[in-house]
Amino acid sequence: MTATFINSFILFFVTIDTIGNLPFFLSLTEGAKIKKRNQIAIKSIIIAFFIMITFAYLGRYLLEAIQVSLDSLKIAGGVILMLLAIDILFEKRKTRREKRVEEALDEKNFEEIIVFPIAFPFIAGPSALTTIILLIGNYANFPEFQIPVILALVAALIVSLVLMIGANFIIKYIPEQILHATARVMAFILAALATQFIIDGIKASFNI
Repeated sequence: MTATFINSFILFFVTIDTIGNLPFFLSLTEGAKIKKRNQIAIKSIIIAFFIMITFAYLGRYLLEAIQVSLDSLKIAGGVILMLLAIDILFEKRKTRREKRVEEALDEKNFEEIIVFPIAFPFIAGPSALTTIILLIGNYANFPEFQIPVILALVAALIVSLVLMIGANFIIKYIPEQILHATARVMAFILAALATQFIIDGIKASFNI
C-alpha cells in the first residue's frame, strides 16, 4: 500500500501542478489581503477535492454507461498524461494558463474565481480528474487499495494548500529556475508513469 500511496501522490502532485500554478494564483488574487487570499486557497482546495472525489466514483459508472472499459481508459489516460508531461516540459501549459488568468482578471471578483478558474481547471483539471478515475477504477475490486489513493490525494492537496498560502514567500525567495527545474523533473516522472498506464492497458486489452 505504501507503493500505491507514493505513486498516487506523485501523479496527483504533477497533474495538479501546484508549483506551476503559484504565479497564476498570485496574479488572480492580486490586491487581496493575506487573510482573503488564504480563504480563497482553502475554499478552492476543498471544492477541488469534492470535484475529484465525485469524478472518482461517478466517472466509473459513466464509463460503464457508454460501454468504455477501464483498459481503454488506461490507454487514453496514459496518452493524456503523456501529453501533459510534454506540455509541462515545453511550457505550453503555462501559455494556456496565462490566457485564462488574463480573462479572469478582466472581471475579477474574488468569490467568483474560487470555483473557476482556481478550483477548476487549475487544481482539479482534466488531467487530475483522469488520474483519479484511473486510480480508483484500477482498484475497483480491491477497496482497501483505494484508501492510500484517497490519502495521496488529500496529501497532494494539503501540499498544494501550503504552497498557495506561502506563495508570496516561495516566489520571492526561491529562484524561478529551481521551480522550473522541479516541475520538469516531476513531468519526466509523469511521462514514465503515463507510459506504464499505456502498456498495462494494451496488455490487458490484448491479453498479452
